[in-house]
Amino acid sequence: MKKIFLPLALLLTLAACKKEGATQDKTLEALIKTKDVKGLQAYKDRQKAKMDSLNNIMSEVDKNLTALGVSETVGYVSVQKLQLNSFAHNVEIQGSVTTDQDVNVQSQFNGTLTLYVKEGQRVNKGQVIGRIADGGLNDQHKQALIQVSASNAQLQQVKSQANLSRITFEKQSALWKQKIGSEFQYLQAKTNYESAQKQIAAAQSQVAATQKAADAIRANLVKTTIVAPFSGVIDKVITQNGQAVSAGPATDIVKLISLGVMRVEAKVPETYLAKVKPGTGVEINFPALNKSVKSTIRLVGNYIDPATRTFLIQIPVSNEGGYIKPNLLAQIKIQDYVNPSALQIPSQYIYEDAAHKSYVFVATNIKGENAVAKKVYVETGEKSENTVEVTRGLKAGDTVITDGSKNLTEGQKIKIS
Repeated sequence: MKKIFLPLALLLTLAACKKEGATQDKTLEALIKTKDVKGLQAYKDRQKAKMDSLNNIMSEVDKNLTALGVSETVGYVSVQKLQLNSFAHNVEIQGSVTTDQDVNVQSQFNGTLTLYVKEGQRVNKGQVIGRIADGGLNDQHKQALIQVSASNAQLQQVKSQANLSRITFEKQSALWKQKIGSEFQYLQAKTNYESAQKQIAAAQSQVAATQKAADAIRANLVKTTIVAPFSGVIDKVITQNGQAVSAGPATDIVKLISLGVMRVEAKVPETYLAKVKPGTGVEINFPALNKSVKSTIRLVGNYIDPATRTFLIQIPVSNEGGYIKPNLLAQIKIQDYVNPSALQIPSQYIYEDAAHKSYVFVATNIKGENAVAKKVYVETGEKSENTVEVTRGLKAGDTVITDGSKNLTEGQKIKIS
């Protein structure tokens, strides 16, 4: 009968693991109950150490079995042949939608409101959405325009008379130079002409005064008309039709929102400041709409919030159809790292030993479906979702063991499915 001999150290390790296992579950339960983070981490390290010890034991057993001519396999495993592919890392943050054009339209005049719109109605820039009773301003403006017209007519009459005085003066002046006519006639013509010029100036002042008065009334009359400052949607009617309103912020008429071009704002941790720049590509997902869009960062804030150690970014978002609303939750992926020629493997097939060193198992000595598992220590780079970039330890063409690799040991024989 053949016997398998194990080193004394390994036998003692087995005994210690068995003895520790009897009390470890209670310890784990107590650690979870007390939420002891450091204790849980230490417990995890102990389990890894035990796994490494058991793996060493299994490896020693396999060597003994092989020496005794016993073939041992762990069943079928899956593998992945490594190739150089593009690898991208994303920063994932949360933001919300806002818009530059979101205002409460207010009254600029005191009076009774007549409203022409309702909630949800789309309006164009400059469209009349309501009027305030003018209190007779329109009639006053008409009277003022009549006065302006009368002043202009008077001005034209004065100019006509002045033109006649000018002609008379020019003729008398020419005759006087030739010593024809009397000095009295010359001086009278001159006086009439100068008087006519003064009458023109007075008439022009009268026209300006009446026009100024008319413009002042018109300026107040314009305030009685409420227009949309931009194209958008009446999100809310704040003051109902027929209510009395006052000028200024005391009375908001409607809430107007533009849904054409929105923007997403988010706060990014300062550790990404060097990588996040205007023009950086982003993908934005709106969970409530089950919709994703792509855009680029428009603005990167210059201020670091001392409380949160974050900076603000703004991302424009097209809103065709108007489905995106202000304050809608947005999940943002910012591509901050790209390696066009990277080795990458699923993160669940990278393991850690007790010393916190990362390793994988690769298939070697491949002959058909038969192979041998080899433990290879690796260094990793960035992580993206479930994939990890491997920067050292592997090369293109290596065959990494995926499914079935968790319980393998160094040098163990395997079968490849």
